[in-house]
Amino acid sequence: MFEEAFLKVGERLGALQAKMVIALVGGALTLAVLVAAGVYVWLHPVMHCRQQSALLFFGTAVRKGEHVRHVDGNEWKGFVESAIVPRLPDGFTVLEGQGFYRSVADGSAMQEGTYILMVAHRNDGDINARLATIVEDYKARFSQESVLRLDQCGAYRF
Repeated sequence: MFEEAFLKVGERLGALQAKMVIALVGGALTLAVLVAAGVYVWLHPVMHCRQQSALLFFGTAVRKGEHVRHVDGNEWKGFVESAIVPRLPDGFTVLEGQGFYRSVADGSAMQEGTYILMVAHRNDGDINARLATIVEDYKARFSQESVLRLDQCGAYRF
């Protein structure tokens, strides 16, 4: 009789231990998923915004060997009309500024005139692809190393 009671307690204890292990493993998996989701949001915070604003900074210094020229107002206007207006028919704003940066080619500090394109938009793949195409067009047309793009979560209304 004592043996039967001991075995029943052992069976119950074994079942309890199994339930505890299952609960701990389930909790650990849940925690791992939550941590992975948190890291994803931390690394790609604007991916989860419904509305965004994008700022694109277009430098105007065009280097050809030792010679440097600048994209002039007429060239910029032509670029806006041919590359930006058709891709952003809902509207945008352009500002002029002075940019300062470090050259990728030789590490020297540079200053140049800059055009800043401001766009408020929905967060979707279509608009992001259009903005990326505008950037690639500008880099190819004016021999640029890069165009800075700054995306921010936003809320806008008209």
